[in-house]
Amino acid sequence: MFKKTMLFFVILFMVFAFAYAEEKFTVSGEVTFQYDGNIYICLLTMEEFRDFNLPGHKLSESPCTVIHMTTDLKKAGKVSFTFNNIPKGTYCVFTYQDVNMNGEVDFESDKMISEPSGSYKEAFIGLSPTWEKIKFDLVKDITGITIEM
Repeated sequence: MFKKTMLFFVILFMVFAFAYAEEKFTVSGEVTFQYDGNIYICLLTMEEFRDFNLPGHKLSESPCTVIHMTTDLKKAGKVSFTFNNIPKGTYCVFTYQDVNMNGEVDFESDKMISEPSGSYKEAFIGLSPTWEKIKFDLVKDITGITIEM
């Protein structure tokens, strides 16, 4: 009887563990570009996006995928990206190309990024995008994103 009871609790525990396991999702797409310079493809939380958009932000401190420019990549003019096993939450996909290769996010003014950039949810001209305009809730896989810089 004890073994049956223990087996029951083990099975019950496993069912609850699977039921409450954190769901993970995939975010993927393609970035098109025209210039030379490493490309930073970033899946950011609100705090990470805020830090990224500070003048002088060091790109080495960014939680981004870095695509190092090559001759073949420059010819292709596009690059694919995939973020796997991302927990449910609120994020933005933001891209930045370090054309002058200084390793920092450059601004023309306090609010306008001076090098090519783009985002998933909002095409923006002039001022840098705001969190409110480019954020999205990740509750399922998002594929086929196209970002033009």
